[in-house]
Amino acid sequence: MKSLRLPLWLAFLLLVSHATARAQSSVEPISAKQRELSYQIQPDGSRVLKNEQAGVFYRSSSGASIKTMSDRSTLIDAQGDHYEINHNKKLAKLVAHGDGVPPHEFIKNLNNAKPQNIQDETVNGLVCAVLPFYNTEPMGNPNAKPSGKEYLYLPYGLWVKSEFTNPEGSLLTVRELYDIEIIEPDPALVRIPEGYSIDLQPEQ
Repeated sequence: MKSLRLPLWLAFLLLVSHATARAQSSVEPISAKQRELSYQIQPDGSRVLKNEQAGVFYRSSSGASIKTMSDRSTLIDAQGDHYEINHNKKLAKLVAHGDGVPPHEFIKNLNNAKPQNIQDETVNGLVCAVLPFYNTEPMGNPNAKPSGKEYLYLPYGLWVKSEFTNPEGSLLTVRELYDIEIIEPDPALVRIPEGYSIDLQPEQ
C-alpha cells in the first residue's frame, strides 16, 4: 500500500511486533467498490468538487489484491510484487518486488503496536483506526507533518479510506472503499489479464 506513511516510532513498533509474531495471518477475501473525489479548497474553507472517479477493489484469500480505476489497475500478487496495469495498452509493468510483508499482514500487525492515542472512527460500517497520512516519507524527515488521515480496518488488514491535501493545501483528495463484502472474487479478476504484455524490469 504505497500511500501508507507511518511515523518512525510506530514503524519501529511494527518491526518488533512482526519479528516476535511472524505467523501468517488469515486473509479475508474482499469485493468492494471504490471512488476518488478531488475537491478544490476555497479561501473560506469550503470545498468544490472538481473530479470524481469510480472503480473496484478485489482481494483473494491468497492475499493478492487489485485496485482498478478507469483504465488503470494496481495489482499486488500473492508474493507481494507490485504491478501497474494499463488496460488501454494491455500492458502490465512490474513496479517493485515485495518486501516480504503483504499489505494486509502489515496492517493487521498494527493491532500489536497500536498506541493508546490512536483514535477509532466508523467508515462505511467498519470501525477503523485513524492514522496520520504523509505526502513524504516521515522516516527521512523527522519534522514532516501529516497532510491528512488514513482509515484502516485492522481485523481484516484492510485500507478503507484516505483523505489528504496537496502541499499547497489547495486540493483535497478523498479515496475510499464502500459496499465492502467478504466474498471470494473470481480469480480472473485478481491477476494480470490473459494476452497482456508484461514488463518485468522494476522501476529504479
